[in-house]
Amino acid sequence: MKTSRRRSFVLTVVFTLLVLFLFWITLAPRQLGGWVTYVIVDGNSMEPDFRRGDLALVRTEPVYSAGDAVVYRDPQLDSYVFHRIVGMELDRFILQGDNNSWLDSYQPLQDEIVGRLWLHVPKLGKAIQWMRAPLHAALVAGLLGAILMLDMIPNSSQRKQAGGAGGLPETALYAFGLAALLFLAAGIFAFTRPLNLPAGNIPYTQEGQYVYSATGTPGVYDTDTVRAGEPVFPKLTCFLNIGFTYGVNGAGLREVSGSHRMYARILDEQSGWQRTIPLSGDTPFAGNTFFNTAALDLCQVESLVNLVEEQAGLRQVFYKLEIVTETVFTAQADGVQVRDSFSPVLTFRYNKINFYIESSDSTSDPLYSSKQGLAPGAELKPNVLSLLGLQVPIWLARFVSLVGFGVSLYGLGVAGAALYRAASRSEESLIRLKYGGMLVDVYEQNLPPTASVIDVATMDDLARLAERHGVAILHMTRNFLHYYFVQSSGVTYRYIVSAGKKGIAEPETPAPQPVNFPHPANGEPAFAASPIPAPASLELTSPNPAAPKDRKVYVFLPPRGDTPRKPEPPPVVQESTEYFIQTGEIEFAAETILRKIRL
Repeated sequence: MKTSRRRSFVLTVVFTLLVLFLFWITLAPRQLGGWVTYVIVDGNSMEPDFRRGDLALVRTEPVYSAGDAVVYRDPQLDSYVFHRIVGMELDRFILQGDNNSWLDSYQPLQDEIVGRLWLHVPKLGKAIQWMRAPLHAALVAGLLGAILMLDMIPNSSQRKQAGGAGGLPETALYAFGLAALLFLAAGIFAFTRPLNLPAGNIPYTQEGQYVYSATGTPGVYDTDTVRAGEPVFPKLTCFLNIGFTYGVNGAGLREVSGSHRMYARILDEQSGWQRTIPLSGDTPFAGNTFFNTAALDLCQVESLVNLVEEQAGLRQVFYKLEIVTETVFTAQADGVQVRDSFSPVLTFRYNKINFYIESSDSTSDPLYSSKQGLAPGAELKPNVLSLLGLQVPIWLARFVSLVGFGVSLYGLGVAGAALYRAASRSEESLIRLKYGGMLVDVYEQNLPPTASVIDVATMDDLARLAERHGVAILHMTRNFLHYYFVQSSGVTYRYIVSAGKKGIAEPETPAPQPVNFPHPANGEPAFAASPIPAPASLELTSPNPAAPKDRKVYVFLPPRGDTPRKPEPPPVVQESTEYFIQTGEIEFAAETILRKIRL
């Protein structure tokens, strides 16, 4: 029935509002003034507990300790990092990924930590990323709106039946509730987007050029010096001189400074074995360029390879030797600080005889490396949201969502107050409000006769009977009383209320009657026939075995012709009592005196 669906919809709306309220209390994001930050895992450094696409909820805490999984912003990477605290050094935290064998290069302060892990939801991050696409978000919003509106829009016949008190406020309550949900979702989306974006970016380029040399042996090389690009034989020379030139170029970069360090790394790609040999420590620099030199002992590298093969039993044909220069610089670009890193690598192959340059591309220079970057400009422009081809500013979307949400809440209050007033006016109005879609107004002459009448205690009981039998509730108004009927299988279920505020009317208990007249002469309802006086009656047993036991059937016998009839006394004229009501309101009046009341 419609009422059941309406009740379920109302319960769904109330439950949804309750869930949204609890969500706001416990899960409100920091962008909206809450304490929770939503992080989508994008990497494998925290496996196996946290995998790519998982959703992690972190909350700001006053104290952090070792073992806590936290999120912090790494200025070197210019991104957020989700790792675990493994220790502290003075006022800084040492972090490491669960799946990493090395420590994080950046050690954040407590103010730089976003929050500690509070809740972990596997795979939900992938769904959120899917819904963040504009097309997918529009499809989901349209589908949810269609589902909510289907139950709210009645057909034409139901609108006719549902007419009366409370129809408009009830529809308004649903409409304002849906509008509040939509404006709340729009507000969350608008407040999670920045108000302004950089108007333009400043491009810059970092460049690095390696050179190397060694003492050559006459006859083996063209000259007595090994030049860049030529192989180096450890049996001929042990020391390799390495030089590195760095430069950063950008039209808007100012006050460039930073630091650099160089190291060598011998490794086996198949087994994962590696050893690091420092060449130069952290060295600061100022300006756009610097030049660094270092010497590498190739005989030491050869000894490390022989040692691992002798003690570990490792046998490889080739090993890889990498020369790495890690560079970090900071600069000012139109008043905005820029920080970036650059780690070019010079790679040699070692076949236990010589070291030679490895190059995967013959057209590129293996000694040269470069990296492009963009520095955000100081000027900002308003961020906009594309909506149906229109560019809506984020500040306008925030304002509209707040105003719309406030108006929706006000409308909910007004509609709720109207419904409360309509329900408090009378019980008939409350019944019309709750069961308007199930009521059918009829006239007394249209009621078919039934075998028995059963008065129910409440209107809810009558509505449940109507739903169980799949029939409508018939409504009839007569003499300041409202009759509600449900007829099924020859039985009439009835509920009566008066037109006053007290509502409930006590029906008179009808005497058992054997006959129902379809057209009564006294104007009473067809199923409540008046008793017929009879001179004699016989009590018989119903031959129907399915009939209820101890049921009395009254048979009225006509007077016999040979029996003398006593003359009936003349009727006694009784004076009718009239009631005069000058003022006031009739709360309830018995049916026997309704015709005698003169207003």
